[in-house]
Amino acid sequence: EQWFEAKFNDGDKYITIKLNGHVRTVVESIAFKNPEYILEFNKKYKMRRRPREYVDGDFDLYMDDGSYQSLVNPPVTFYTDSIQPPQVLNLPALTEAGIDSIDEYRSNGGEFILHDELTDPLCSTLNEVSEDDDTPVFGKLPDGSWLVYDPRLKLEENTPISHLEDGGGLIQSLTGGDSRCVNAPRTFVNEEQCTLSFSPTACGSSGTPDVEIELNANNIALLHSITGQYIYGVLGLPVVDHEDTTLESPCTVGLRSRWEIKDATECTHSILGTETNATLVDLLTKSSDTNPFVRDIIFPTRGYSCSVDDTLALDDVELVIGGICYKRVHPDHMSVYDFTYWTLDDTHPGNMVAAMEGEYNPIKKWMDLDNNVFLTYPSFPSGDVPNHSAGRWDTHSTKFPMLGRFGDTVLFVDLPNEIRLDEVAQHFGETSSIGGSGVVVCGSPFEAPNDPSEGYQFDMTTRRNIDLWGLGSQREHLWVMVGLTSVDQLRQRVAWALSQLLVVVPGAVSIADSHTEAFLTYYDIFVRNAFGNYGDVLREISYSPLMAENLSFLQSKSAAYMWETQGKISFADENFAREIMQLFSTGLYLLNLDGTQKLDDYGQPIPVYSNDEIMSFSRVWTGFDYQQARGNVEETSWSGNRHDPMRIQSAWRDKFPKTDLTGGYIGDGYPLCIDLPDKMFLRKGARYRLLGSSSSPELMEDHSYFKKDPNIKRFVLDSNSGLKARLCNASNGECQYEMSVTLDTNIDCVGKECIADTVRVVDVGGIYYEYARPPCVEQAFYNNAMKVIYRERWADSSCANPLLPYASEACCSVANLRAQRYPNYLYDQERVLFSTANSRCEEIGMTSCDFNDIGGIETHQKGYHWSTDHCRILLKVNSVGQVAIVYEPEDYAYLHPHIRDDNRNFFKVYWRGDYPKNDNDVTTGNNCGGGICEALVTGGCLCDTVISETLVFSRMPENKEEVLANLNIGAYDPSAFDEGTYTEQEANGVKAYFTSFGIFDRDTVFEVTDEFGRIQRFKNTKESVRIKGAPEYSFRNAPSFMSLLNTEASVRDAEYETEAALDHYLHHDNTAPFVAIRLIQRFTTSNPSPRYVKEVATAFRNGKYGQFGTGAYGDLAATIAAVLLEPEARSVTLDADPFRGGLREPILRVMAVLRSMEVEKSEGYPVLRLEGMSDKIGQMAHSFPTVFSFFLPEYRPDGRPGEATLVGPETMIMDMPKMVGMLNGLFSLVKYGLSSCDGGFGAGRGCTEGDFSSAAGQLTLFMPYTEVSDDDQAEAAVNKLSTLLTSGRLSDSNKEIIKKAYKETLPDVDAALRMAQQLLLTSPEFHSTNIVKMSGESRAEPELPQPSGSPYKAIVYVMFGGGCDSYNMLVPHTCTGIKDMYAEYQQVREEIALPKSSLLEIDASTSNQICDSFGLHPKLKAVQGMYNDGDLLFFTNTGVLTKETDKENWRRDTVTQLFAHNWMQREAERVDPLKEADGTGILGRIADALNKKGRSVGTFSIERNTISLIGTPGLTSTPFILSRSGVSKFNNRASSESMEADIAAINNATAPESGVFGDYWSETLVKSLSHNKLLYDTLSDKQTDITFPTSYLGRQLEMVAKMIDSRAERGSDADMFFLSTGGWDTHSNVLDNMDRLFEDVDNSFKAFADEMKAKGVWDGVTVIETSDFARTLAPNTGRGSDHAWGGNYMMFGGGVKGGKIVGTYPDNLTDDGPRSLGRGRMIPTTSWDAVFLPLAEWAGATTDDLADICPNMDNFPASHFTDATTLFEII
Repeated sequence: EQWFEAKFNDGDKYITIKLNGHVRTVVESIAFKNPEYILEFNKKYKMRRRPREYVDGDFDLYMDDGSYQSLVNPPVTFYTDSIQPPQVLNLPALTEAGIDSIDEYRSNGGEFILHDELTDPLCSTLNEVSEDDDTPVFGKLPDGSWLVYDPRLKLEENTPISHLEDGGGLIQSLTGGDSRCVNAPRTFVNEEQCTLSFSPTACGSSGTPDVEIELNANNIALLHSITGQYIYGVLGLPVVDHEDTTLESPCTVGLRSRWEIKDATECTHSILGTETNATLVDLLTKSSDTNPFVRDIIFPTRGYSCSVDDTLALDDVELVIGGICYKRVHPDHMSVYDFTYWTLDDTHPGNMVAAMEGEYNPIKKWMDLDNNVFLTYPSFPSGDVPNHSAGRWDTHSTKFPMLGRFGDTVLFVDLPNEIRLDEVAQHFGETSSIGGSGVVVCGSPFEAPNDPSEGYQFDMTTRRNIDLWGLGSQREHLWVMVGLTSVDQLRQRVAWALSQLLVVVPGAVSIADSHTEAFLTYYDIFVRNAFGNYGDVLREISYSPLMAENLSFLQSKSAAYMWETQGKISFADENFAREIMQLFSTGLYLLNLDGTQKLDDYGQPIPVYSNDEIMSFSRVWTGFDYQQARGNVEETSWSGNRHDPMRIQSAWRDKFPKTDLTGGYIGDGYPLCIDLPDKMFLRKGARYRLLGSSSSPELMEDHSYFKKDPNIKRFVLDSNSGLKARLCNASNGECQYEMSVTLDTNIDCVGKECIADTVRVVDVGGIYYEYARPPCVEQAFYNNAMKVIYRERWADSSCANPLLPYASEACCSVANLRAQRYPNYLYDQERVLFSTANSRCEEIGMTSCDFNDIGGIETHQKGYHWSTDHCRILLKVNSVGQVAIVYEPEDYAYLHPHIRDDNRNFFKVYWRGDYPKNDNDVTTGNNCGGGICEALVTGGCLCDTVISETLVFSRMPENKEEVLANLNIGAYDPSAFDEGTYTEQEANGVKAYFTSFGIFDRDTVFEVTDEFGRIQRFKNTKESVRIKGAPEYSFRNAPSFMSLLNTEASVRDAEYETEAALDHYLHHDNTAPFVAIRLIQRFTTSNPSPRYVKEVATAFRNGKYGQFGTGAYGDLAATIAAVLLEPEARSVTLDADPFRGGLREPILRVMAVLRSMEVEKSEGYPVLRLEGMSDKIGQMAHSFPTVFSFFLPEYRPDGRPGEATLVGPETMIMDMPKMVGMLNGLFSLVKYGLSSCDGGFGAGRGCTEGDFSSAAGQLTLFMPYTEVSDDDQAEAAVNKLSTLLTSGRLSDSNKEIIKKAYKETLPDVDAALRMAQQLLLTSPEFHSTNIVKMSGESRAEPELPQPSGSPYKAIVYVMFGGGCDSYNMLVPHTCTGIKDMYAEYQQVREEIALPKSSLLEIDASTSNQICDSFGLHPKLKAVQGMYNDGDLLFFTNTGVLTKETDKENWRRDTVTQLFAHNWMQREAERVDPLKEADGTGILGRIADALNKKGRSVGTFSIERNTISLIGTPGLTSTPFILSRSGVSKFNNRASSESMEADIAAINNATAPESGVFGDYWSETLVKSLSHNKLLYDTLSDKQTDITFPTSYLGRQLEMVAKMIDSRAERGSDADMFFLSTGGWDTHSNVLDNMDRLFEDVDNSFKAFADEMKAKGVWDGVTVIETSDFARTLAPNTGRGSDHAWGGNYMMFGGGVKGGKIVGTYPDNLTDDGPRSLGRGRMIPTTSWDAVFLPLAEWAGATTDDLADICPNMDNFPASHFTDATTLFEII
């Protein structure tokens, strides 16, 4: 905020102007421009926005009446008899060297930059840095005029190779911490260039602060004070609300119930059944919950039960146990939430009411007025506040981030982003900052300084939250400037191509409109790696916070973590796991190296993955989080660090095995951790990572108190240690510490090293290194597990592998269970093997024991300690054969939920045959393996396990392929073991390493080099997990990088697992041809031959193409070289092939014009700004509409390309509005320069051809009139333009047309050039890469259709793009059948369920559904009205089907690639799964049927191309694409009257041998211009009677309404319309998003229905709504839902017999249901065929047309379809 004041008192000669309390200038007079307002002196006014920073510019002040008024900005002036500024420097004259004018245009010549230092004595008294509240500094020039110092933001150079020596610590100190530390986090991007700084001002980050915060009253108030967030504990939530809604019984298996702890005197013990009482008392007293105010218990899956009479309802239960009362309360009672969202004006309904009545905000008042950290929910309030139901709380509480329970101690890392600020960590005792000598400092790529001499060009958002606008387009402008001026054009083109492959959608990123730099940082990944390695690109985008937000895996947490910390059943977000495969690496179907699809035995393409693999890989992408915020980058306190690669929070990471894409596991081929050499930390391959003076590890986790305890014991290397010498790396007696050290030889142990099993952090003379164990895996199941106890018996226990150093010793004397550590332990929380623990205890005369406590050390020095108890490792099998791991130690007090018997952490295993099945789970069970396993009441079987190991090879393998096919357990490098451990033998391309010479045993190691050049080592064994007592049930043991022991699940191993997953994607057989095709399409041709693809893919795999490339797999230099240099790319002969080439990308056409026609900026325009390009031409950098980029690579257009079965990606956005937009923009650029005139691409206003004075830039290519004939002049000009704009491909006939027009415009040579440029820019040679051969014939003008006189019918197809969560559109409400379906819905949907009280009830009693009534989403009031009026119906559980199918056969019965946006949308638009009418869509085939009957049918899409409207060529015309904004006039103010005829002639008919894409341009252009004129003339007078919403959907429907109104003028008696609306891909925050989306849908549909009624065509219009698919009923960890299958859709119109639900709503929503594929993915019961066939009959199709309209209909029985007369009034 800035405040203005004009000071003037009686007797003053001048008015003193003050800004923010400081003198700014003096004036003789000042007044508002509006004379009705009087400027009051000596009054402070708040400024509205930044002033126009030049003399006579405007600035606005807010007035008391709420308006704002303008004044004129005065010059800075002081007089000898006026007040003088307190700080004045003497400046040199403006004419002297060292001072220059900058920003002359913007400041009217009023800004200057001083290059040389001043010697004025005042300088020494000024602050080193400028602060906001500093007294202004003025400068006085020799001529007596004045300037004021204008402090500007200074950015430092902080690149990896030139980073700030102290990490910006000095700047941070000088600004009092207002500037953050600049030091970038050390990551794979910069690690090699980081340095160790010994500067005393060095600063850095140690990662996430290890802060624990108790949620007590004082701390909650402090959190509010620091962050401004409204944080409350909740009271008043009902157990039974005013609607008699009660909580579920606490005896419900798996239910979490909460009990408030009170004094026994406050309660009366409830009378319960004996069994119930005993169970609840036992659970409450044995609970490990340490919260002092409430206790949560979860009812176990086995071992406990309640009395039958008590299981139905236990509401107000009070149990008195000793002196304590436990009172049953609401499960959120005393939970602490951030309610800030609920304080906003437009969220909580009472806020606006309170504001209108002059009362305080009802949510803020608790904290602000009452100083109360509790908010009491008004379940039964007094006064005029209505009763609030429990359902209302359930609805809205999902919007409030939860911190924990009052009394809990929570980790800083688990706080919501808005609260997780450095200021919070600092206040509570620790920040992420480290400082002083010995700090690792790093930079980040392209973090360059700003150059003040360039003046003002770009804005940036800072923590000051300045009100800036237009930042969303800055990244576009920068891309244009780089594209125009950069000398590395090929690098920039490759980067642009990669950005279209690895897409970030700005609309999916919350800072899209307010930040620039984060998007440039992401784009720079492609610039830096354009000729690098695709693997590096894949890694960088996967760690990019922008990509993580874009594809919603940012802060995704494992299901186990969510259940343990928040009691929520949710799943990892699947979005990125799907798209990184489908779009970034493998694609959907298996490919040969030449890019052709591999086919199965039935000739069908083979999917790369199923949803099982997506769910598995989604668990890899848990744990990713922002790095800590830092300085020197564009960032606000709330936006998160979106610049640096993300870090992984190991606690959030899924710990369980993950299957891969090839029938194995992520982790196959890696050595087992138990097989690493003894003392691996001294062996070859051991890696050490420099920490500097901080001893806190970064890849592992120590207790937070380690940082505070000066007496912590670390592992100090002996002075004569070889390891110390290697880490010191001394030169001239001084250590030269390296960032990372990997031992290249084994090192002999010295002293303590010889008795250590492993190390964590080692002290090298006051500088520390962290040991990073090499990548290795643990098997999920193992024999001889031992129990470990964390700190003390009543804390928690777990199982651990005794062969791994995962716990410390615990030594007891006889009969004393208070254990102690070995007195000479090597470091605090040292990890040792179980055998070492026993030896140490024996050494001091004690024994290992099952202890109670550890004495003699502080709590934070304790960790897990070995006990002598054993552990059973069980497995739980669900109905589909997935397993979960269950630990069962002997005699334990507490187990973490992720290893308890009620855990839901199932993962896929590869059973060898059948598996135990619970008879209650499946149709045909086996009594849980014949009774060997325990049948669980919650479903599944619980089985004991035994592990067996089998020798694989007893001979030398015949080849490396045999090794790779049969072995999966990796082995470590034999050379790292002691000399003599292995002997070597080599044959058949295989090396064998024997521990016993020549004997093949389980310890034999085989080494091979795979097809990608990687050395792979395998152990000669297989491990199987067998069901104890039933060995016929077995599967291969599953490896995992992550330990199930919480303290050992480290960042290190999460990074290893991530790298293994990325490596798996990269080296998949599909990735090379997939990337090859995508890059070829961006550079040379849309339809490359298999040979071309194979050569490029081979270059990708070999990393070499001729002299280009490093030889490394994935080398992009080699790949791009092959793309551009392969004969198919360069052959002149092949250029003549009519099927080669393609359309040029729209934005590249514009850039080609700007570059070749030599655009230059106008004075005062430092940056060329192209405005509104996405709307005008359909493409702009940084403006991707979807993750699929601007167009689909497999998109097949109609016309000649479609007839030749060619794809044409760019044709997807080549529609009438964009073609007109392109040509209008180019014409404007030629005629007026960079201007907005007549649809121009700029912002200038001038509209006089040839006058560029008002333009931001102009084309400067000049061809002076020479002393030659007009013919020669024209020839030279057109030839030059042909060379520059078409690479010399302009046909002779088109040259003649353009030359003629050129000559007719002479002698005005400039006008002649403009005419030639404009005409050439319409040519097919410019817009395509084809050679065009004209046939000499004119292209036929489209004829206006003639109506048949039949009653008008219109089908309006609305696609909810992204996958609508339609089980929150149509929800079970009242069900009088065998069960409460709403309760089941609520149980499955968890936190994303809609409360029953909010639903809009509709009657379904006549629809033969499971429920008598259903509920609509609360925002769908108009939809409810149409349903009740009988004009709207629902199709339920509907989707793409090849045939009717079930849970056992759906894979076999379904040919469609399910769950992928583009394929599922395409199938909903085609309705032809077997491709019997390939290349056509459902509306197009309906139009075919109507056209055959003589109807005049129009086909129109709004905004985008769609296959749905494509019919049979020659029968149904090519559909037209309209803009939602209306129709723009083409070529307004044409340069000549003959232009229209010339453009038509240039785009005349082509010969058969002419390029098909050039022909497609011309054919589409001619039709587009004809229809554009017709529609422009027709629609200009059309007005709607109803006001439509201005939303994207509302504007589209308004355009449809106008088109329907124009049917007579268009000669149409039937129309097909297609429109789509996005935003439905709700992987996060589904409830908020659906509120917003459905509100728009409801308003838009109502306006359309009302307009149709007003225009009298309601009975002739039917709207059908579809979506890609529904979404999972079970939520993910981001409060969202993922891709599913069958969903619910609506259809409405005057002819619809509504008020019914068609199809079969699922009668079981759980995963046990017969239609559920897991997570609530429902197999459809109704096909798209059954939806569209009756609709076609309503439109006028007859029985003999139906097989053509839905070619797949015969795959369904007649009972599958609903008669059209049931759904429609058929006239």
